[in-house]
Amino acid sequence: MKITDLRCAVIGQNPVIRITTDEGIHGLGQIENSKPYMKPHVLFYRDHIIGQDPTDVNRVVSSIRRLGSFKPWGSAVSAIEMALWDIAGKAAGLPVYKLLGGKMRDRVRVYNGAVRFPMKGATVEDYAEDMARMKAAPEGFTIIKQGISFHSQLPSQVPDFFYGDLQKQGFHGNRGPLTEKGLKHLVACIEAMKAVLGDEVGLALDCGPGMLVPDALRLAKAVEHLHIMWLEDMITGDYTPFVLADLYREVNSRTSTPIHTGEQIYLRENFVDLIEKRAVDVVGPDPADVGGIAELKWIA
Repeated sequence: MKITDLRCAVIGQNPVIRITTDEGIHGLGQIENSKPYMKPHVLFYRDHIIGQDPTDVNRVVSSIRRLGSFKPWGSAVSAIEMALWDIAGKAAGLPVYKLLGGKMRDRVRVYNGAVRFPMKGATVEDYAEDMARMKAAPEGFTIIKQGISFHSQLPSQVPDFFYGDLQKQGFHGNRGPLTEKGLKHLVACIEAMKAVLGDEVGLALDCGPGMLVPDALRLAKAVEHLHIMWLEDMITGDYTPFVLADLYREVNSRTSTPIHTGEQIYLRENFVDLIEKRAVDVVGPDPADVGGIAELKWIA
């Protein structure tokens, strides 16, 4: 079997790729809906993979993986890798998880990171009300993740939340030291959300990127009594092309609150420092950015 073409169409805001073969089997892969601009980058890889055997997934991906990079530029390789697994599964007549070694468990705990309701504002009461709606949602999630700090509307809706110029271009560009007022408001919002959830539902927080180490440590210690599931991407994260494991270790070694990062990281090699230095408690590679499904398994 040989790859005959690589195509990409933006459907809605999602780049959807299709790899075709000379045996009539095709594979599909998808990039998240915030990246329609990735279509030309996907097509850049077309000439690199045509003529190769799509069922040799690792061989094909090894020929292009060095050409990707941290989020968002790893998403093209990731989508190609998933489409290759789709072909391999269809050719073998097996679900992809069987090709990757089979399942380890029948149930997996998942969190609510996408079932959302419009928030009225950024007050303590707004966060509590929003959390109550999510807790009551029929899906019955036992963990809810909420954007907070620089991963939320707080910098734009809370006056003097941080020291710095407000960035409005998107891609989580705000960063800098928090004001005392900003930190107190942040902690109050977290306390209000956890009061709503009680001990029935865990609360995870997506915090950045953009926080400095002193503020990250202050926040982590201030919420220790709340037993937060994790604080995510406080220092680096979405759309930052580096890891800074040593800075995370400064925070993680001095708090009992679990620290999390990794969503923007491309390839398993870039997780080595985080893991070997015990810089965080939780790594969170995104299979749609890290290099694909098998890359995720290598990290695990």
